[in-house]
This record gives sequence, C-alpha cells and structure tokens, in this order.
Amino acid sequence: MLSGFPASGGTDPDMQIRAYLVAIEGIPLEAVWQAAKLFISGKVRDHNRAFAPSSASFAEQCRIQQAAIEAESRPRMEAEPERPQPKVPAYKMQLLRDAANGSRSAKRELAKMFPDNPIIATAARYEEAVR
Repeated sequence: MLSGFPASGGTDPDMQIRAYLVAIEGIPLEAVWQAAKLFISGKVRDHNRAFAPSSASFAEQCRIQQAAIEAESRPRMEAEPERPQPKVPAYKMQLLRDAANGSRSAKRELAKMFPDNPIIATAARYEEAVR
C-alpha cells in the first residue's frame, strides 16, 4: 500500500508497517484488505491522496469496514406478512363520508351503529341538541 503514495517515499517503510500492524491488531484481515483498497483507490473522504494514511486513520477505516462486514453478515429479520383486514361495507363508508360532510342523519345512524364510540355518540347528541 505504501508504494501507492509517492509523497510518502521519505518515510521508513519498516517503521510505517510496524505502526500499521500495531494499529490494526485484532481487526479481521478482510476489513484490513477492504480499507487498504479504499485508500489506494482514493475513495476515503478527507484523505490527502498524495500521502499514505497515518496508522490511526488506517485503523479507523479498518474498524469502519469491520463494522460494515459484521452488519452485512447479521441475519435479516423478515417482516411478518400483513394480515388481511376485514373490509368495511360500502354503506358504512358512505355513512362516514356523509357524516364528514355534515349529514345529521348519517351521524345519527353512525351513533346507533357504534353506541360505545364516545366521539360518534357525542357528535350525534350535539347534533340533536342543536336541532
């Protein structure tokens, strides 16, 4: 990897390699390989492409690649299939539309159909009181 960055020619390659090895200790080889490819191909954001990455920057990119590899290998959770809901009869939908448009008879009919619903029952009582 060091030969891919000509401006880093003045550094001691053995010392640089040792620093990299210390920095990436415990990181899987696949992650190290992926990080090296990203640096060599110039795909690491905010990296001066004229110089080899510091051992800390390289280790950071290796950890990012390790996290990505681990995330890809996790089993995917399958969403439960959506259970079919019972369809609302067309006449009830029409009543709801009529009630929303201000039909008093539709509101009374809905209040009879759903006496336990406090919103519908209150609206129907209010309509009765206003009349």
